[in-house]
Amino acid sequence: MTFSAICGLIAAVIFGIASALYIIDVARAKVLPSIATFIIISFINVSQLISLILKGVWGVVPFTLVGVVTTLTIVFITLRRRKFYFELPDKIGLAGASVGVIAWILTKDPAWNIYILTLVNFITFTPLIIKSFKHPELETALPWQLNLLASFFLVLGINSTAAVVWLIPFRQFSCSLILNIGLLRGQIRSYKPAVEKTID
Repeated sequence: MTFSAICGLIAAVIFGIASALYIIDVARAKVLPSIATFIIISFINVSQLISLILKGVWGVVPFTLVGVVTTLTIVFITLRRRKFYFELPDKIGLAGASVGVIAWILTKDPAWNIYILTLVNFITFTPLIIKSFKHPELETALPWQLNLLASFFLVLGINSTAAVVWLIPFRQFSCSLILNIGLLRGQIRSYKPAVEKTID
C-alpha cells in the first residue's frame, strides 16, 4: 500500500469518527444544521464520488464516501424536524452543482465536475463558516477539530501536481481550518466573561 493510500485511509477513519460524533450531536439537537445546505452537499458528494472513481483519484474516495453517508444521514435526521431554510448560498450551490454535471456530460470528462464542485463546495460551506463565527454555540468543536485533522492527512496523501488530485484536499483543509478558527474565537469569547466574573 502506498503512502498516499495510507494517508487517505487514515483521513477517512478520522473523518468517520468526527462524522459519527457530529451525527450524534445533530440527533440530540445540540447542533442545528441547515437542511437545504446538507441536501446540496449530499448531491455534491455523490456527484464528486462518481467523478473521483471515474478519474481514478482513489486517495480521496474513502473520505468522500464517508462524506456521502454522513450528509445523507444528517438530511434524514433534520428532515424529520420539518424546518427547511433555502438561502442564497444554497441556491448558488444547487445551480453550481448542476453546472458541474452539465459540464461533465458536455466534455465527457468528469474532471470538469470536480473543478466546478470544488468552487461550489466553497460557496455551500460558507454558511457553516459564517455560523461558526457568529454563533459558535450552535456547533460542537470536537467533530470539527477531528475533521481538520482528517483534512490534514488528506493533504499529506496528495501524490500528484494534477489539479484533479490536489484541489479537493486543499479545499477541504482550508474550509475546515477557517471554520475551526471561527469556533475557537467563539470559545475564547465565552471564556473571557467567565474568567472576569470569577475574578470579580
